[in-house]
Amino acid sequence: MKKKIICKICKSTVRKKKVVTRSKKKITLFICNYCDFEFFSHNPSSGLEKNKLDKYRLKSAGLKIPNIKKDFKNGLRQSKIYVSEYFPKNEFINKNILEIGCSWGYFLKSVKRKNNTVRGIEINRIRRNFVNKKIKVKCFKDLKECEKENIRYDYIFLFYTLEYITDPTEYLNSLIYLLKKKGRIIIVTPNLNDALKNIWRINKYLNFFYDEHAVNYFSPKSIKVLMKKIKKRNFKILCRQDYSIINHLNWYLNEKPVTSNKVGGDYFIENLINKLQEKKKELKISNKIKNLIYDFDKKYKFILNKSNLGNQIKLIVKN
Repeated sequence: MKKKIICKICKSTVRKKKVVTRSKKKITLFICNYCDFEFFSHNPSSGLEKNKLDKYRLKSAGLKIPNIKKDFKNGLRQSKIYVSEYFPKNEFINKNILEIGCSWGYFLKSVKRKNNTVRGIEINRIRRNFVNKKIKVKCFKDLKECEKENIRYDYIFLFYTLEYITDPTEYLNSLIYLLKKKGRIIIVTPNLNDALKNIWRINKYLNFFYDEHAVNYFSPKSIKVLMKKIKKRNFKILCRQDYSIINHLNWYLNEKPVTSNKVGGDYFIENLINKLQEKKKELKISNKIKNLIYDFDKKYKFILNKSNLGNQIKLIVKN
């Protein structure tokens, strides 16, 4: 007799439907209408451990898999944005910092300081070894190994990681136990209520949205239910649109993704503005065009964020 599938978060009855993933596989998706949460029932650990994520996430979608050097460079650039956002006054001295799903360790390198205790968790053996040997930061395979050190952390980061964890409720409870008093867990994860899927309704994007290794698809509502489930009241949820209007227009016109060199976002507006600033002879008109594009993109993102349709959900949990 098959085990009945219920919602991972609220334990409600779920409905199911077949969806096509990026790798063109048809997989059963389970949908909880009560907490606005979608999930796959399988465990993705084997594929993640065997370095198959980029093969399915990028290559199968027609995107190039960057080499380590380029991937690290892109990741380091994005990490500097995270550092300025979460440590605005460079306040990460004498801190214990843990990143889960640390990949090649670019964020860990950005926060590595003499007086900090910095740790990583990475299921992928190749990347884990890189962090241990090249970044020289202790990196564990899983949370159980990390817990053996008996360290309490000021900050625990999960950048695009929670979607790969089979039991998010149990996992978050374990992370809260690892926090110091007044410590913080900072999570960034994709938003189920994505504008390209829900508003633009681009069919090709629907077959791009779901990835067989990402088994959880959260919405702001399901995150709130999750916080209630783990009995945390001190938290903040934000929606943020980090892909530009250029990215969305590309999907509308070409119905396929384009390499952005940024996880969960792009630099297309910044690159275009920099290009316009090179036009010194036509500086006056270039500035007008630059301002028009910048303002339009800013307003577009504002509308999506206010409607909880930004492509990212940011969750900050305070102990």
